[in-house]
Amino acid sequence: KGRVLLAEENQQASHIHEGKDSIMAQLYEAQLSTGNPGSRYGKIKNLKESAVLFNFLNGNHITSMEQLYEKVAAMNKDYYSLRGKIVTAERRIKVLDEHLSMWEKYERNKGTRRQFDKMKPGKKKEQFEQKHSAELALYEAAVRYLEKLKANGEEVTPKKWQAEADRLKAEKSVQYQKMKSIREDIKAVENLKKTAEQLARTENESVRKKEEQEL
Repeated sequence: KGRVLLAEENQQASHIHEGKDSIMAQLYEAQLSTGNPGSRYGKIKNLKESAVLFNFLNGNHITSMEQLYEKVAAMNKDYYSLRGKIVTAERRIKVLDEHLSMWEKYERNKGTRRQFDKMKPGKKKEQFEQKHSAELALYEAAVRYLEKLKANGEEVTPKKWQAEADRLKAEKSVQYQKMKSIREDIKAVENLKKTAEQLARTENESVRKKEEQEL
């Protein structure tokens, strides 16, 4: 297994060094500058740690720091766009769930209200009202809520509400997983960017010292 990993590393190194000024070459050198890459274990460890980052660069055709910055900006834009969609969906789901909850209270207690309305005034009706006061109150609250919706121009369509809520919840689940994946990618790329920037500063310092010595 170690031989395979080392062979992959050698192949990766060969490919990277074809363009010495590329970010790929810089990052490869940065990875090798940490720990003890000269040992067999060190090379395998470096390969494992950098594999995801190099695959990301290759997969997104990134060869310069400018392209990396643009990619990070685009990823952050996608992340917050998804987050906004999720927040909007959550607000709508909350409204729909309240609609459905009130409809369920209306349906569950309308029989009790009808039974109450059919009773003739008297002691039995008073006893019934006292016994079923909670159900009657829930029914009245549901009726007021649904009537207010109608007054505001919204149709009472529980099947459509349920279908929309189910669709939004399914979409939200997919969007959340996508947002989570983007967040993990951003974290990895931010680490990669820091490594590249650190390497660039180190190289600039080295060049500056060399120029001072030549003066």
